[in-house]
Amino acid sequence: MILRVCASLLLITGLAFSASPMIQLHVTVEDRVRLVELSRLVSVEDVENGVATVSVLHEQLSLLRSAGFRYRKIPAPKTTAVQMCSEGWEEQAEPNWDCYPTYYQYDALMQRLAAEFPDICHLEDLGPSANQMNPHRLLALKITDHPDFEEVEPEVFLTSTMHGDETAGYVLLLRLAFNLLTSYESDPITTDLVDDTEIWINPLANPDGTYYGGDSTVGSAIRFFTTEDGRPTSVDPNRNFPDRFLGRFPFGRPWWPETEAMMAFAANHTIVLSANLHGGAELVNYPWDSDCERHPDDAWFRDLSLAWAQSAQENGPTGYLDDCKPPRCSNAPCIPGVTNGADWYQINGGRQDYMTFFRGGREVTVELSSEKLLSTSRLEELWQANRRAVLDFIGAAQIGIHGTVTDFSGRPLSATVVLLNHDTSQSRSWVRTDPDAGDFHRLTLPGVYDVAISAAGRKTIVLDNIIVSVENPSTLVEVQLPIMPDSGSQGDFSVW
Repeated sequence: MILRVCASLLLITGLAFSASPMIQLHVTVEDRVRLVELSRLVSVEDVENGVATVSVLHEQLSLLRSAGFRYRKIPAPKTTAVQMCSEGWEEQAEPNWDCYPTYYQYDALMQRLAAEFPDICHLEDLGPSANQMNPHRLLALKITDHPDFEEVEPEVFLTSTMHGDETAGYVLLLRLAFNLLTSYESDPITTDLVDDTEIWINPLANPDGTYYGGDSTVGSAIRFFTTEDGRPTSVDPNRNFPDRFLGRFPFGRPWWPETEAMMAFAANHTIVLSANLHGGAELVNYPWDSDCERHPDDAWFRDLSLAWAQSAQENGPTGYLDDCKPPRCSNAPCIPGVTNGADWYQINGGRQDYMTFFRGGREVTVELSSEKLLSTSRLEELWQANRRAVLDFIGAAQIGIHGTVTDFSGRPLSATVVLLNHDTSQSRSWVRTDPDAGDFHRLTLPGVYDVAISAAGRKTIVLDNIIVSVENPSTLVEVQLPIMPDSGSQGDFSVW
């Protein structure tokens, strides 16, 4: 009876204690070559001064030993008390944001927001998670002024917690969705973003991992995917996407249901800009993750990332989001709060490179907190630090060269948009139009550009001296492509 009462009290107060099957290690890495080898064996989370932090299951230890790596176990962190939301939280007019919802409350709040704001919000079910014993769904909110229509506006995708134990962004994105919807038409910044952007928010990309200990607690969250019967795997959600060097199935593993759902979502939408929220460090990480080569838009990526970091630094506590990772690809000084992915440590099969290389978008990874399973006492601080940064990030989708590509009857065309003497075939840095609306959004720094636009069976048109300036950061163009008789070209490489 005493044990039963204690268990009930534990549930009421929301205190959860970790029972994760994961083991954290410090692994010695002598040089960059060994670090790359390590990252293809196990899940690397951080690297400092020749020591990598990794998460493994017990059975993976033999892989490290066989490869000759020296490691030591990291003592388990002090048990973190996380407050779960009280009963009825999901129905509150203004929910308290200093708690973690149960899975039921998360699902109910997502349903509620779509029901209360049908004119600017739809809920989309992206598909099931892997766990069939305790099934979960991957949910995303579409927030825009006309959610029933495909408009000429950029699509922005915000997602969090693909590593199930990195919960900092989970509540932040839930709160962001609530804020966008409830402040629409009363706050000018929010209203402009919703009117001019198609915003997609997926707060929880790995519900099986986050609710590994049961749907009423996040306290036993794990990093990896689970099996159909709910057992932990060693499959890292951020190493499971097609890779530009290792091919369709990196490390020989099939795509997990969660990965397939994200890939299907990306294929069905033309995502212009996306952010993938994580925890375990405090910085913004940009492509490429998979090698030291720089993306043609490297300077743009750096400025975009620095804008988020500096905003969070200004609005957060002293020392927040200013991690400094010395570059491994060069001798350049580190920039507090910003890193190129491979400069920090190389991974393959990550979503950031997948969205950027295979889908033609631009994605960054935001490491929101050095504490992965973030204490609920810090959730308010995290929101205040990042609220402006994430709104400005959404707004960045409006900066650059924008336009529509149609035929002479006004029907949208599936076309390729290339910045000449800038984009490269190796990086696939060109962008495509949305085939449903014919619009494109080439995000770029201020400058003067020659833009080539091509489509299958159509004559390529080159627009010379397109200007993007600080004073006029959004340049609009409209293009109609004439038919080119007897052409079998797909348009992708007609301008090279």
